[in-house]
Amino acid sequence: MTHSLLGSFAVQSDLGDYDFDEHGQGIDYVRAIRFAPNQTEELLDKIVELHKTHRSVFGLYLTFIGVLILQ
Repeated sequence: MTHSLLGSFAVQSDLGDYDFDEHGQGIDYVRAIRFAPNQTEELLDKIVELHKTHRSVFGLYLTFIGVLILQ
């Protein structure tokens, strides 16, 4: 979970909010980014799934705070 969450934050930081017209439906838009050694399709799927939930910098902040609270 840690790699996928941090990876989704990195994608949000670099690419902004998920936009279907810009990023498409699959994981191709994150495939070239290296998130972890020996990363898998499953990891990329999870990163994309989480990236779709982040909205703007404020939304990213709230997500991060929520993760801290859950720990």
